[in-house]
Amino acid sequence: MSSKVFRDNVFPRHVSDLMSLMHMIVFEGTDGEERWTTYLTLEEKECVALGLAKYYQCEHCIEHHAKVIQKLGHVDEDTLNRNMNSLILFLRTDIERISDTERNRWIQAWQEYAMKIGMKRGDENIPHLIGLAVGIARDDSFLIQFCGDMVKKILLERGIEPRAAIGELESVVIFMKAASSKNRVASKIETLFN
Repeated sequence: MSSKVFRDNVFPRHVSDLMSLMHMIVFEGTDGEERWTTYLTLEEKECVALGLAKYYQCEHCIEHHAKVIQKLGHVDEDTLNRNMNSLILFLRTDIERISDTERNRWIQAWQEYAMKIGMKRGDENIPHLIGLAVGIARDDSFLIQFCGDMVKKILLERGIEPRAAIGELESVVIFMKAASSKNRVASKIETLFN
């Protein structure tokens, strides 16, 4: 297995092994025997995973995915944390609960910040992928449509099939929802047995 997803002695080992296998499939495109076509880069998937880890405040996931991104992208920890925290702060706004003028300003500010981060990372799609992932994770119609349209546009410009890439993104979201939910409560569950 590529990594141990859960660090506790309560969760059934066979389910933990299955999650480790799912981690390999989602992030590496292989189960160790077969290899599948992937449409998102490992860096894109890891940035999405880190964004979701920060959104869900899962320290184990944040630590793991930040280390992988630092190895892949030669980015220092402070810059990575600052940029990711800013993106997540933007995405915590519930657009359905603000006025039209606030929404218009949010859209303008998001586009400016997303472009800045995209240029720094060398991938204009990363902020929009993170936005779409958060939208999927919390069932936010606005973020799904707004960021999804940008993701589709960028993918088409790159000659990548949007349906396949967004399906791959969805698998990262589903994996991260499960992993972050489990890792956030592991220490609390363990206290039942101490």
